[in-house]
Amino acid sequence: MHARDLGKRLWYARIALAIIGLLSSVYLSYSAAFDVQVACPTAGVINCGAVLNSVYAKTFGIPNGYLGVLFFAAVLALIYLKRAEPLAVLNAIGIGFVIYFVHAEYVLGSICVYCTIVHICTAALLAISLYEISG
Repeated sequence: MHARDLGKRLWYARIALAIIGLLSSVYLSYSAAFDVQVACPTAGVINCGAVLNSVYAKTFGIPNGYLGVLFFAAVLALIYLKRAEPLAVLNAIGIGFVIYFVHAEYVLGSICVYCTIVHICTAALLAISLYEISG
């Protein structure tokens, strides 16, 4: 595969990941804004309600879904502007939040499916950024 083809595929992958993360964040934001329960199992380990109604559901008093919308909108803007280094920094900051949120889910003993989608998208975006800036 040519480097140009790989670069184009990574660009499309990055766009897809950012859109998926944005959609999940918008859904979580809608849930927070209108106090609507998300469609998710409520028994056992997978329990979005336990996560989204916990003390960890907000960061600095802001619902985490709102932060996700801002994050993925900024990611999309930086992709569009072809700003690789700021995008890598933003993704690194994002993974810091992911680590905190995964720890929160561990403490709660519950996993939020939509949060996990955001976590996976953020980690994959960081992996692509690190790959691209490394060489």
